[in-house]
Amino acid sequence: MPIYKYKCETCEQVNTFMHPSSESRHDCEKCEDTNSLVKLMTKPNISKNNSVQKASEPAIGEITKQFIEENREILNNQKKQYSNKNYDKS
Repeated sequence: MPIYKYKCETCEQVNTFMHPSSESRHDCEKCEDTNSLVKLMTKPNISKNNSVQKASEPAIGEITKQFIEENREILNNQKKQYSNKNYDKS
């Protein structure tokens, strides 16, 4: 199961959660603010062992591809967020 990091925009606490890629976290457990968590970029944690891969498990290449796509989406969202901010140049 993938491990994801989230940062609370309210209290700035960084938390690590393990959940399926089809799910996401939204509420901060520390400050209890709702919809304050932002997913941070992560890298896949792939451990190799001598056991045979089960047919139901995704291939390492698929896991890596999924993390790349998720991180690409996070970067695009951050670009939009920062480009929409009005910076005061004084």
